[in-house]
This record gives sequence, structure tokens and C-alpha cells, in this order.
Amino acid sequence: MGQNIVEVEGLSKSFASFEAVKHISFQIEKGSVYGFLGQNGAGKSTTMRMLLSLIQPNSGNIRIFGKPLKGNEKSILSNIGAIIEKPDTYGYLSGYDNLKIFSKIFSRPTSLSALDVLLEKVGLKGRGKDKVKSYSQGMKQRLGIAIALLNDPDFIMLDEPTNGLDPQGITEIRNLIGHFSKNEGKTILVSSHLLNEIEMVADSMIILHKGEKIAEGKVQQLLDPTKTIVTIETSNLQGAMNLIQNSNWSNKLVSNNELRFEMDKEEIPLLVKSLVEHDIPVSNVQSNHSLENYFLKLINA
Repeated sequence: MGQNIVEVEGLSKSFASFEAVKHISFQIEKGSVYGFLGQNGAGKSTTMRMLLSLIQPNSGNIRIFGKPLKGNEKSILSNIGAIIEKPDTYGYLSGYDNLKIFSKIFSRPTSLSALDVLLEKVGLKGRGKDKVKSYSQGMKQRLGIAIALLNDPDFIMLDEPTNGLDPQGITEIRNLIGHFSKNEGKTILVSSHLLNEIEMVADSMIILHKGEKIAEGKVQQLLDPTKTIVTIETSNLQGAMNLIQNSNWSNKLVSNNELRFEMDKEEIPLLVKSLVEHDIPVSNVQSNHSLENYFLKLINA
């Protein structure tokens, strides 16, 4: 097992009578991309704010870089870069000027050539002199990531970094996350309300719902393709049910009222072929991970 950059145990936070985070625990391995998945109000941003000492927990322990956060805030936070909710930049200033202001805040004087290198890393080469108000939403987001990287942190926190972006912008942010993790060895915590976004960038993840942890683990294990939920529509439901219940497919059937199965994704064509060969018309096939099915049920409840 790799070294843990973050260790959280029994973390809770309430605002008056509202419990925003309820006794959650998790660990983030060094060099990994860790996903926070949950809808608005799930407790993602509140937890990230506690990791940054922006708000204090009511109970629980936080250790970052092997040290308790409480009492070591200065040394720990100097090695963290973060964007919470959205980047705060000055639209009437250039990209260069924004970076210069934040480098002074971080007490990290930075040369123009160093800023050029940083802008190139986030895909803003040649745009440093342009005013930020002329940037697209995706460019503003990438400038925010550049600001988070000014202190060359080992640990980066990105709260909903693809929110409000078009498909190209989402792809660019996704590629940046992969680059900084794989090529520069950064540990990254990224939050999203979209399961497919976390699936595409994260090594491990936690699912939060109304402040509680409902699932955690390696993404490949949680989204195991052998646990795919498959729903098949047919105009001859009774005939299909009779066929299935008298075949080897019966042990994969998870409903007595509809053709819904849990199976390996690769078995879907074989199941459809079996139905068609027995004169059962198939009008529609839908599939999703069992975890995705569970997540959708939660958020639609």
C-alpha cells in the first residue's frame, strides 16, 4: 500500500441544526487522483473547506502529509493548491497580472519566464497578456489551476473543475488532471456531481449523500463491469420471463417484474442473441453499472 497524503477520521460538521458532514472517514494515497462524488449539498465543498482550515470541524481528525492539520496549518497549507467552487480572478487584469498578484499573496516571487512555463502547462501559452475578461470559461478555469500551482504544491484540490464547461473545456481539464498526476506526481482531490467524470479521472473515490459516506474504494472495483445492470424491453414479456426462468440466465435475473439482470457487460450480446433465437422480440437494451444505478436511485429519491 502506498503512502497516504491525507487521512481523515470521523469528520463531522454542523451549521446550527443542519448536519452538513456526518462522521466520514477516508484516505488519499500519494500520487493518486481521488474523487469526491455527490450532488449539491452532499458535503463535498464543506469537507474540502475543512481540509483547508477555512472552516473548523465539530469533531474528527485530519492528517495531511503525515501531520495533524490542527497546529500545523502554515506548513501544511503552504504545500496545497486549491480551487473551491470557482476561481476568483480579476477580469480587468491580464493573465500575467493575476498570476503576479497571487504569487505575492503566496510569497512566491515568480519571474515572467516562470509564468510563461506555468501558462503553457495549463494550455494558455501566448495568452498571458490578454485580459481575463476575454477568456472563455474553460480558459478561466485553467488560469485558476495555474494559480493553484504557483506554490508548486504536492497536493491539489479542485472543486467541480468542469462545472459549466463545454465538452472541449471538460476534456481539457480532464487531460490536465491526468498530466499533473501521471507526469508530475501530484496528488489530486477532485469533486464532481457526475459519475462519468469521476470514473474517467479518478483512481479511487468516495460517494457522499446528504453528508454521509455511502460508498468508497478503487474506481475499477466500484465500477466493476461484471456488475452491470441490464434492462431489456420486449413486447412479449411473459414469454421472455418463461424462457429466462428455465435457462442458465435465471441466476442473473434480479427482478420478477421486468427483464432486469446483473451480469458481465460482455454477456449482453449473448443474452440478446438467445432471446431473438427463441422468437422473443427485443425493442430496447439499457445498461449501466450497478453503482450508477444505486447512485441514480439515491439522487432521485
